Amino acid sequence: MRFLLLLSALFLAVSLPAQDFFEKSDFFFAENVSNNKVDYKKLVANSAGLDELIDQIKKQDLTALAESDKKAFLINSYNLLVINQVIENWPTKSVMEIGGFFESNKVVIGGKKMTLNDLENKEIRTVYNDPRVHFVLVCGANGCPPIINKAYLPATLNAQLDLQTKIAMNNPNFIQVNEDGDVKISEIFNWYKEDFLAKGNIIEYINSYRDIPISVEQKPRYYPYDWSINVRSIISGASSKAVQSFDPEDPKSESAAVNLQTYTAGSLLKKNQADFTIFNSIYTESENNWQGQDYSGYRTTFASSLIQFTYGVTKSARINLGLDISLKGSGKANNDESYNQIGRAFDFRNDDSTRVGVSYIAPKIKIQPFKNVADFTLQSSFNIVLPKHPEGYSNPDGSGTGNLLWIEWDRHVWWTQFFYTKMMFDDKFQVFAELDLLFRFKSSTSQITHFDLPASVFLSYFPTKKITTYGMIQHVPRFLYDTKEPQINDWLIRSNYTQYGAGLKYQLKPSINIELLYTNFFRAQNGGLGETFNLGIKYVLF
Repeated sequence: MRFLLLLSALFLAVSLPAQDFFEKSDFFFAENVSNNKVDYKKLVANSAGLDELIDQIKKQDLTALAESDKKAFLINSYNLLVINQVIENWPTKSVMEIGGFFESNKVVIGGKKMTLNDLENKEIRTVYNDPRVHFVLVCGANGCPPIINKAYLPATLNAQLDLQTKIAMNNPNFIQVNEDGDVKISEIFNWYKEDFLAKGNIIEYINSYRDIPISVEQKPRYYPYDWSINVRSIISGASSKAVQSFDPEDPKSESAAVNLQTYTAGSLLKKNQADFTIFNSIYTESENNWQGQDYSGYRTTFASSLIQFTYGVTKSARINLGLDISLKGSGKANNDESYNQIGRAFDFRNDDSTRVGVSYIAPKIKIQPFKNVADFTLQSSFNIVLPKHPEGYSNPDGSGTGNLLWIEWDRHVWWTQFFYTKMMFDDKFQVFAELDLLFRFKSSTSQITHFDLPASVFLSYFPTKKITTYGMIQHVPRFLYDTKEPQINDWLIRSNYTQYGAGLKYQLKPSINIELLYTNFFRAQNGGLGETFNLGIKYVLF
C-alpha cells in the first residue's frame, strides 16, 4: 500500500506541472491570438505569462511524459518558442530578418539546448512520423498554416491534428486551384516532400483531406512562401481574407517571399530560390583627364553584358552562391567624338580600334555575416580573366602592325562588396549603401598591383507598388602598390572619379523587373569623363 501511495505521489509530481503547462498555454493562446494572428505588440508590453511558459518548457522533464503528452507538449513548445523569439527581436517584419532564427539560435527544452530546426526535425518529425504536424507547427509567418487560439491538448490532439490538416487542405489560399484546374501548393510540400509520400504522391495526400479532390494528373507548382510576420492587425476585429483562386498574371497571387521592389544587390535568397540578372551597360567617353592634361576630340565606348546567377543554399537566407559572366565589346574613334561612334563597340572585331569577347567569369559567395543584423551583407568574388592580352598591346613585334585594343584588366581580381540597406518613412523610401574593396593583383613582374575603393549610395522612392525611382552617387579612388622604378611596361597611375545618376525600376510581374539607369562621370583625375546608359532585367525563381 505504501508503495502504491509513493508511486501515485511520483506520478502526480510529474503530471501536475505538465497539466499546468497545458492549461496556461490554452489561456495564453486564447488571450493573445485572434483571427489566426498573434498580438506581438501586446506581448512586448507584458510578457509575464509567456515568460512563465518558457520557464516551464526549460524545466519540464520530458522523460516523465507519456508519448501523447510529450507530442502535444513539444508542438505547443515550438509555437511558444517562435513567439518568444519574435518578442525578443521586436519590431521585425519577418522571422527571416532575425539572424539564425531557425538554424543557430538556441532554445532550452527539458534542460536540453537545441535550435528550432532541431526541435522540429529531430524531436517531432523523425520521432512521430506524422505529416499532420506540419499544419500545427507555426513558424511566425503568414505563409504558415494558421495559428489557433487554443493549445494542443493530449486528450484531443489527434482530433486537432486531423481538423487543422483538413482546414489547410481546403483553404483556397493554402491549396490554390484556378478555374482551369492548375494547382499551386505551399513550399511546405517541397521542403518536406518525403513526409507526404506514404499515400503515393503529394496530390493523393492532399485529396485524402479535401472535400473537392484535385485531379491526380495535375503537376502542382509551388507558390512563394510568405515570410511576413503573422502579426495581429491594429484594426480591431480585422480578419485575414482567404484568396479564392490564383491568377498567374496577378501580382497579388504571388506572396512576398522576395519583394523585387526593395530588392538590392545586397539582398539574399532563401534555399532553392534563384536570381537571374542581365545588366547591359554602355560606357562612352569623349574626354578625359590624364596627368594634369585634358583630352578630347575622340570617342571610346565599352559595351558590356553582365550575366549574373545567384542561388540560395540555406533556409535562413544567410548564404548564397553564384556566378557572374561578363561579355564585353569596345571600340574607339580617334578623330570623331559624335555619339554615332558608339556603334564601334558593336563591330565585333579584334584589332586596334575594336574588341569583343567573354572578358571574365567570377564565382561568388554572398553572406549575412552577423546573424542579428539582417540589413548588412557582403559578397566576395574572384574574376577569372579569359582573353589573351586583355589590356591590348601596341606594335608587339616592332613592325608597326598588330595593335590590339583594351577589353579587360590583365590582373587577378578579388572583389569584396559590403552592403547595407535601410527602409525609412513607412517603407516609402530606401537607403542602400555599398563599399567595395576591389583588388587587382599583378600577374607579371612588369605590372603594378592596385585596388579601387568604390563607395556608393542609392536613395530609392516607391511611388506605387510596381514603380521604383532612385538617385545614386559614387566615388572611386584608385591606389597603387609595387611602384618601384622603372615600371616601363605598366601605364597605371593613381586616379579617382565621381559619378551621379538616376534610375527607374518597373515590376513587370511578381518575379520579373526591368531597370533603366543613366549615370554621368562629372569629375575625374587621371580618368575618363563619360556617361553610361544601362538596361537591366531581373528574374527571381521562387
